[in-house]
This record gives sequence, structure tokens and C-alpha cells, in this order.
Amino acid sequence: MNFLISGCEKPTPPAPTPVNPVEAGATGVYVLCEGLWQMNNSTLAFYDFVQGNFDADIFLTANGRGLGDTGSDLQIYGGKMYCVVNLSETVEVMNRSARSIKQISLSGKQPRKIAFYQGFAYVSCYNGDILKIDTATLEVVASQQAGSNPDGLCVANGKLYVANSGGLNYPNYDNTVTVFDLATFTSVATITVGLNPTRMAADAYGDVYLVCNGNYTDEAASFLRINSQTDAVEQTFDFPVTNFAINGNRAYIYYYDYATQQSAIKVLDVSSESIINNNFISDGTTIQTPYSIAVNSANGDVYISDVYDYTTNGDVLCFSADGRLKFKFEAGVNPAAVVVVNN
Repeated sequence: MNFLISGCEKPTPPAPTPVNPVEAGATGVYVLCEGLWQMNNSTLAFYDFVQGNFDADIFLTANGRGLGDTGSDLQIYGGKMYCVVNLSETVEVMNRSARSIKQISLSGKQPRKIAFYQGFAYVSCYNGDILKIDTATLEVVASQQAGSNPDGLCVANGKLYVANSGGLNYPNYDNTVTVFDLATFTSVATITVGLNPTRMAADAYGDVYLVCNGNYTDEAASFLRINSQTDAVEQTFDFPVTNFAINGNRAYIYYYDYATQQSAIKVLDVSSESIINNNFISDGTTIQTPYSIAVNSANGDVYISDVYDYTTNGDVLCFSADGRLKFKFEAGVNPAAVVVVNN
């Protein structure tokens, strides 16, 4: 989450780079831009590959109102699109045209991330709650407690893994992952990990990968692998990671050093747990401040956002699987999540 506050007005809605991008097997790409904390300027951009059209805020266009304050996650499940808006404390459920179906109010909970399993959505909330939402009725049907300020979450082996960040308790970060059995929605394990765990995702082999941000002083960031059969940390990699996305056997990972403002984007083979490319971008394209990463599962293209100084409109760059820039376009302030639509 970005906590920079700016006194400037909301930037003029951007226009895309006029390159008429087309993605094999994809009809478009949504970009959730979180905006600036307490500025109430989150936006949802959409690039329509079929029509060649760009809407800098398709949610505003479709509904006549904004998304709210600090959008933190965006995913599509079962024909609906779910947007978690942290500071506004809502989950906005939309159709593919971004028209609101229901705004789920989660007052006092500060929702962060969302995951899905067998017809239910699971939402992590900074107040400690993990909410279970029926995706048919869009009602909260159950709630459980995790650790301090739960953030990232993912499903593996019929279980929900929740990263307890403790992010609001600086410098006393949490260092645990809570595991829930989804058949009963009860806690079955607590795993000790590094300080300030946040991003997580599972591969096809049932391994859960986890980013721990450290405490930004004497404990460095780390990247771990959890075995979902044993619920134990099996590996700590010898390189830090800020964010990542998994597609098949490849994990595209980047690290951004806030002190030096340097970044590196690598490719990890999750079947062998080895780095197969230390420099993913192969054509010399530079990214100043990477902020989100996603993969088009249909063709392996990799999307990376660049937020520059966190206060101006950011860019979304699309690279082929061999690391060559295919196209880029300007989105809103702090593009935090990219979702490619393949049907």
C-alpha cells in the first residue's frame, strides 16, 4: 500500500500510447490503479484489444461514481470481477463491463486481498478477519481470525494460506502464516516465517511461495517456499523478492531496493527451484519503479507496471516471454494490479 499524500489535483485521464496493441487469445486488460492514500482517487482502466479502445476509468464510465480510496486487489472469478478497496472498506463486485453488481461494505475491517475456492471468495482484512463470501449470493457467510494485519493469501491443497504482516504495527511486524482447512474453514496450522510477510501464490505442484519484506533495517527481505503437504517452510531462497507472478513452471519475480532505487527482474523455474534468467528484460527497456506483475496465461506475455514517483500516472508495459517490449500504455496513479481477459 502506498502512504504518500499529495496536495495536487487528480491527473488528467491519460491516453494510451498509439500502438494499437493486440494480444493473442486476449480480449483486453484491466488495470487497477490504487491512487493516493486518503485522496479517494482509485481508478479502473481498461484496454480493449478487440476495438482498440482505452478507457482510463471504465468503472466511472459505467457507474457514474469512483471506486473509492486505495484499491488493493482485482481478480475475475466465475464471470464476475472483484475489486478490493482498502481504505473505503468495500469489495466492489462488477460484470465484465465494470458495471457494479453489488458493493459489499466491510466497515471497520480494512480489506486487503482476495482468493477463491469452490464458489467462495476469501478476503483478508487488516483487522484480523478472514471473510468467506458466497459468490452466488455475494453475502458474507463466515469469518475467522488470522494473525496481525493479514495481507496476501492463496489456496493450495484444499487449504487457505494467509500472510500475517503486522504491517500496521511497525516496528513490531508479525512473522506467521495462518493455514485454514477450507472444508471446515478452521485454522489447522501456524507457520513461522520471516518478518512482515505479504505477497504469496501457489504453483501447480502445491508449493506456496511467500515474500517477507523484513523490517527495512536489520532484517532483510526474503523469499520462501512452503510445502502444502507438511505446512513447513522447505526453502529460503538466497535472493530477495518484492513481488512475483507464477505461470506454469515459471515464476517472474522482481526486487526493488527502496534505498538504492535499483530493481532486478528474474525468472525462476518452480519445478527445479532454480533461476533460469537473471535479466528477464532482454531489449534494454528500463523500468524505474516496478509495482505490479502479471502474466497472460494464453501466451506467456508478462505485464509489469512502473509507478515512477508514486504521485503521477504510471505505465503498464507488456513484454513477450523472451523479455522484449511489445507495447506499453499510460494508466492511472500507482497501477497495482493487472488482469488479462482471455475470453
